[in-house]
Amino acid sequence: MSRKNFYRDSYLKTGWLPMQPLTRTLAIGDVCQVHQGRFQPLLNIVEAQLVERVAVSRALEFDPVEWRLSRDVQQTFCETLWAEDEEGEHRAYTKQVLEFAHSGSFVFSAGAAQAQLLTNWHAIRDDVTLKLTQLHYSFREVYVITGVVQASDWSLAVASQSGARLDMSAAMAGGDCHALLSHGSARVQQSQGIADYEQSRGQVAYFFKARKLILSDATHDHYLTRLLDNPARLPASELAHWLNAPLLNLVKANELNLNTSIDFFAWADLSLDDVERLSG
Repeated sequence: MSRKNFYRDSYLKTGWLPMQPLTRTLAIGDVCQVHQGRFQPLLNIVEAQLVERVAVSRALEFDPVEWRLSRDVQQTFCETLWAEDEEGEHRAYTKQVLEFAHSGSFVFSAGAAQAQLLTNWHAIRDDVTLKLTQLHYSFREVYVITGVVQASDWSLAVASQSGARLDMSAAMAGGDCHALLSHGSARVQQSQGIADYEQSRGQVAYFFKARKLILSDATHDHYLTRLLDNPARLPASELAHWLNAPLLNLVKANELNLNTSIDFFAWADLSLDDVERLSG
């Protein structure tokens, strides 16, 4: 559960959800499900020839400051030393100590990040719905990736216990903990109670936006009314359990078909409820 805070804070502060693992390649149009607490890409709507094309925006550059995230982490020591190298050049060497207050406390930083977005979702939505739920597949729970961020020069540290500590050094001057953390020369000298420590090492980190398949409002109301009418004469305690279960459980075999699927389903943006499904 160590990365829960990272997932939640990333979503709330940037609007983008980290991929699990961070370096797993992700593309616009990927179709995913959540398995064992992780988003798992299963296919791509273009590569699987479900649609002819998707329209994708140009790369949009982010301010790196927006990709400096932390929770309950404090820089308790920072010192820059200067030394002369073999060529007579003065080189900076900075040490820092980061202390983590709680299990799950984290710090993440990326030196650069850019995004691309799907721009013709409305045009392909019905086609995607029909083919994912009826013609080619029979998905009832699925996500389609509609935006991807690629972050470079990044680093992530997550604590496994209260009082965790990370001693680092980097070949640069300055006391900014995020700049030191994500610098290409950053190295861990010593650590205590750190569950995860990752650096880019030339690999990009992926973050994403997605649309999830849900029941349309009309379908939801229809089956909710059917449940509340309670034709099975369920006792109140059992009815309460049904209200917490997917209403899709009430759908009869002949009620969902090629003619009804587009009106039967809708798509919603990824939400905090989906973030909470992810394991640490």
